[in-house]
Amino acid sequence: MLHPDFPVVTGDYQLIETWRVMLPDQFNRRFEDDSLVLWRPQLTFWVVAWGNDRASSMEARLASILSAASPHRAAEQIERTSSLIRLTYELPEEDPSRSPSAYTSISAYVIGPTGHLQISAYFDSSAARTVAYQVIHSVQCAA
Repeated sequence: MLHPDFPVVTGDYQLIETWRVMLPDQFNRRFEDDSLVLWRPQLTFWVVAWGNDRASSMEARLASILSAASPHRAAEQIERTSSLIRLTYELPEEDPSRSPSAYTSISAYVIGPTGHLQISAYFDSSAARTVAYQVIHSVQCAA
């Protein structure tokens, strides 16, 4: 069940002025520090938006992100279109307060001309993993 004390978002959702996403299900929404958090049972997204203050090319930002990325990343994919670059990979995670304590998360970066989104997705089932990738692949620059 969704949390009744937080707003619910679904469908074509504008994350911020420059980014949109298609949410196939209802999610709760909250802001925590500099992150937008979207969650529902078995799936949580943490989203941070970054600008492009240095006017770096999308390829230069991708190279910078990859140089700082965990050496433990797996299932890495890079997709390029005329308007964005999408990087996804999975990371092994461990949290003793969680059951099971060892799990996998998805890290994603969607890079556009004016900035990029950094997305971390935490899922508790293979169905939620599928939805996580569906949502990540739906992110687009807002026109």
